[in-house]
Amino acid sequence: MKIAVCVKWVPMLSRMRFDAETKRIVREGVPNELSGYDVLAVQRAVELKASHGAEVSVYTMGPPGARDGLVRTLAMGADRAFHIVDAAFAGSDTLATSRALALALSKEAYDLVLFGNFSLDAETGQVGPEVAELLGLPQITAVAKLELVGEGAVRAERLLEDGTEVVEAGLPVVVSAAEGIAPDLFPGRDAMREAAEREITEISAASLSADTSIFGVAGSPTSVSEIRILESTREPRLIEEAGAEEAARQVVAVLRERGVLDPARRTERRPASPAPAAVRGPDGPQTWVVAELGADGVRAVTYELLAAAQPVADAVGGPVVAVLMGGSDAGRHAEVLGAAGADVVAVAAGDALASYSTDAYAGTLAAAIEAREPYAVLVPSTPNGRDLAARVAARLELGLTGDCIGLEVDGEGRLVQLKPAFGGNVVAPILSSTLPNMTTVRPGIFAGFEPDPSRTPTRIDLDVVVPDTVRVRTLEMRPAPDGDAAALDAAWAVVCVGMGVGGPEHIAELDELRDVLGALYVCTRDVADAGWLPKQLQVGLTGRSIAPALYIGVGVRGDFNHTVGIQRAGTVVAVNNNHRAPFFKQADVGVLADWQDFVPALVRELRSAIG
Repeated sequence: MKIAVCVKWVPMLSRMRFDAETKRIVREGVPNELSGYDVLAVQRAVELKASHGAEVSVYTMGPPGARDGLVRTLAMGADRAFHIVDAAFAGSDTLATSRALALALSKEAYDLVLFGNFSLDAETGQVGPEVAELLGLPQITAVAKLELVGEGAVRAERLLEDGTEVVEAGLPVVVSAAEGIAPDLFPGRDAMREAAEREITEISAASLSADTSIFGVAGSPTSVSEIRILESTREPRLIEEAGAEEAARQVVAVLRERGVLDPARRTERRPASPAPAAVRGPDGPQTWVVAELGADGVRAVTYELLAAAQPVADAVGGPVVAVLMGGSDAGRHAEVLGAAGADVVAVAAGDALASYSTDAYAGTLAAAIEAREPYAVLVPSTPNGRDLAARVAARLELGLTGDCIGLEVDGEGRLVQLKPAFGGNVVAPILSSTLPNMTTVRPGIFAGFEPDPSRTPTRIDLDVVVPDTVRVRTLEMRPAPDGDAAALDAAWAVVCVGMGVGGPEHIAELDELRDVLGALYVCTRDVADAGWLPKQLQVGLTGRSIAPALYIGVGVRGDFNHTVGIQRAGTVVAVNNNHRAPFFKQADVGVLADWQDFVPALVRELRSAIG
């Protein structure tokens, strides 16, 4: 058995800083490391080597210094290493990178190709699915558990927002590794010294293609214009040198002043504006929103994207089209999509689309795009949305911008896609040279409309395009161990658990705070990685974005990779006993205190205030 792993050498994000005066990210002196998810992919490959006698080859595309990352993979137990390195690759976006990797991988017959689910510098999650498409292989993304079963097959557990999907696929297959797939281990010094002496094969652009213009800037359909600063609208207030009771009184006074404790607002996540009364006709450049369905119908993120699409549609002079793919009864959701802002609902309904399948959904969406040529296609930045968008973009050779938090149309009619950078402190405006513009949009960023039942959308039918053979079979869907995960899209208040809580045994001490507020639990990545709470409750750059009216972080350090997930939260309260916690500069109210003293006092004060 032959396994390939593709890794990326990235700057150590915890060491990077943003210079507000020069408006640039300072990388000088910042060390590099292997992207964390890629390390997990390599470790799982090495484990499979030990249990099944596989050969493991590792590939990276990057500057000369990326060789150091390959050395680590050899020290971890990889057998061979390949460095795709050439000045011609400079400036490659995800599609150009995927081309290079696919061409390099195609020179050998691999049974299993592993990627990290995301790269920690760019957070795109696009390269694995795009390489899978270019190689014509099935893909499984967001994989938290991977096993070889029977003769020539894998069984994987995909981590979704509302549970775990168990799937099976035959080899060869491309798999994107998420947290939990393997332990994060670091090789010893002796192994590193030995690996540094081993041969690493270099691959040039010319050895992959006679036409090197398919790589680098020339081969990249997306480009970045000058970054912009995201100015915080919060005015941090720090409560220190106050006893627990006094600090609690001050926090509750702030919440009262902001109206957060008003009983009439306790069921509101955020105010919603009415959906536009006028329904646009079907003619003109179309802005598509790919609807996502859950167990309870249309998911909240779809309504958010319908709202985000309105100013784009106004600017280009065309309708907002909701693209609805689902089972034979999918059309029953057309009315609610129209009430939420869709002018046209394009329905692809059939048994083959009853549950999400990369092949069936990608085939249907790609065919619809080719036939109807929309101006833009907006896809939810969820596990399935990312899986689908990257596959379709590679199939149609389109630029794709991942995890957008804003959309604009410039004076030349180009869609400017705002992607968070440096943990959300700045945004990078992305332009695409291909049409349609294609982007995934983070949930929890935009506010959906108050539905208007009088809006009647135009309905059109789309062809269902499915393959003759199902390459990835769904075996089981397990609900998340904590039912709160599915409710986070509409949470009014949340209590976030950070590592400063001290351990999973202390989480129950926060139950009273959660209950008095009618809140839900969320957590940081470190807490999820430690297994204290389910991954589905993780908030931040590699987790979810949420927009509750009230967020209380307990023992949360507040690094940028977490706070980017709560940009649209209403009032943010941070409780920490470390005066250097970055969260105090990002929260509306900071409390410098031991949480075990402060939280009981806050609960008492809240009970008195709420009644």
